[in-house]
Amino acid sequence: MTEVEKNNRNMYFIAIFISKIVKYLYLTQKYTMKKLFTLFILIWGFIYLEAQNTYYPQAFFDKKLARDMLGFGNSTIEGVASTKQKNNWGIKPLLGEKHYAPKGTVIMLFPVTPYFEEFYDMRRKYENKKTTVYMSEEAFKYRVEALTDDHGRFKFEKLKPGKYYLETIVNFTATASYQQQTGTSDAYNGYGAYMYSTPIYSTFFYGYSAANRESKFVEIKQDGELKEIKL
Repeated sequence: MTEVEKNNRNMYFIAIFISKIVKYLYLTQKYTMKKLFTLFILIWGFIYLEAQNTYYPQAFFDKKLARDMLGFGNSTIEGVASTKQKNNWGIKPLLGEKHYAPKGTVIMLFPVTPYFEEFYDMRRKYENKKTTVYMSEEAFKYRVEALTDDHGRFKFEKLKPGKYYLETIVNFTATASYQQQTGTSDAYNGYGAYMYSTPIYSTFFYGYSAANRESKFVEIKQDGELKEIKL
């Protein structure tokens, strides 16, 4: 059982235990219903805060291996970083507008070590609004960074054959809309008598700041290879 699963199980048992305490206090009439309700809200607020967890991989981080994987070679990974605005279901539409990474956006390259594989697997399975997965500070140091140009392009040079993970956060201006009533349309019968009114709505658009995480695994199989990617 993983650390995340153990924590979820523990929180479940804590919730059951607290519910039984609240029920006991009510049955013994030591608290009024109003006080019990307030107590219940405070307890669940505490549980919610406790559920804001941060996890780290448990695998051993081999810094010698990571250092060796980031050693000098003759290969290159270059490409362009972009993103698309997510729809209401949190999905990036296939034909949506591309937003290219602004100039100076940091692209990070990590060697895919066993430690990193566990980190990525944990983040893919467990990360949400209540759970965050991080690498250790030491593991995070073993990376290479590149900056994008005016067109969102980047380049990593002098890489060895191996498997790498590239990640960036693309900031962009997203667009949303809302409808607002701007008038009415009146209907009359054949004698000119008023019958009813229909509201007229207009659509207004506005922009807001947004950011998406974009990533990709890239494998270099031969020294001197050039990999062209879209991040």
